[in-house]
Amino acid sequence: MSDSIFKSNIADDIKYFKDVNPQLYGAWMDYHGDVFTDGALSKKEKELTAVAVAHVTACPYCIRARVTNAKKLGATDEEVVEAIYVGMRFEMGAPYAFSSIAFEASDAIDNDIPLTDGHFFKKNIAKEIGDFKNCSGKAGDSFGELTKKIFADGALSKDLKRGIIGLACAHAAKCPYCIRGCVKDAKAAGYSKEHIAEAINVAMVMCAGSGYAHASIAMEALKKFNDKQAA
Repeated sequence: MSDSIFKSNIADDIKYFKDVNPQLYGAWMDYHGDVFTDGALSKKEKELTAVAVAHVTACPYCIRARVTNAKKLGATDEEVVEAIYVGMRFEMGAPYAFSSIAFEASDAIDNDIPLTDGHFFKKNIAKEIGDFKNCSGKAGDSFGELTKKIFADGALSKDLKRGIIGLACAHAAKCPYCIRGCVKDAKAAGYSKEHIAEAINVAMVMCAGSGYAHASIAMEALKKFNDKQAA
């Protein structure tokens, strides 16, 4: 086994992954290729979206590959950095929205209501989010300022960040409230269902892509085991 699980070059391991089942590999690459073509969203927009999602999935190989791809398509350093901040915001966005569950539970306990009553995912969580913000004190205010700055027009437009990149990140973060909010922002910005679908497909590739890249670790282990058995 290599000294580091995250090797700089995993080409041989991925080749083995391909060779073991070329049919599945081909289907995966066909889907990947179809997603990352110019469509309602440009390839550059998709790669910048992928940069953000890769930071949510925490795949070092995906981060490196998508930043490189985005730069090759003309993305600036400023655009890449802003995309990363969107990813960071949605990593915070899920626990922020899910704080509603904690505060719903707290209210239930205070009112002698069984915690098994009601629903985890209520449609309206405004009260609970308001309580969370109030109880967060200064941190709540600084979180709000950070959010404003991340989603302001900059190297990337606020519409792209909120409605497209954010939507993809929200799917990777598995936050239903974030998804709903981003769809609202996307529609308000004039994005179509095709734009929305393409953003979601990018998220799907990146979530699976983390597994694909990390398959290199499994292939290294398989090859080591097989070599040991053959010796």
